[in-house]
Amino acid sequence: MKRKERGQNIVEFALTFPVLLAVIVGLFEFGRVVWVLSSVYTASREASRYALTFGTTGGGTPHYLDCAGIREVAKSFGGPGQVADADVTISYDGGPGTPSIGTCPVNPNDLASGDRIVVQVVGHFTPAAFVPLLDIPTFDITSVNRRTLLQEVIVE
Repeated sequence: MKRKERGQNIVEFALTFPVLLAVIVGLFEFGRVVWVLSSVYTASREASRYALTFGTTGGGTPHYLDCAGIREVAKSFGGPGQVADADVTISYDGGPGTPSIGTCPVNPNDLASGDRIVVQVVGHFTPAAFVPLLDIPTFDITSVNRRTLLQEVIVE
């Protein structure tokens, strides 16, 4: 290889390497966004699923009224999204197009079979510290999951 060709290769590498590096880092960041998105969606799904499990907590509270338990489930699944207590909103309504019955904790006498529990989880995506070149903003990801309450179901 001639000396001029070696110099040309170094210059070409120096010009293309930052672009290649930006593409690779961008792919990793995109993967992290999908991971946070998936964890937030799973957190809202699993928290509402926990709320609808039959039975009570150790203190005798039905799961659909166990605000702390629902929040703990959401936080345990929403870890990559940095989900905190304040990021989990639990409310109840009578179904599509009906007004809200209230937020957790709610009076159990206000709920009837067929009402819904609505669990909203907000996760936060923060780009990696080594990515200032790509200028990716910090943003929130929100997932809402609604499930119908069934009380006193009798199977004969």
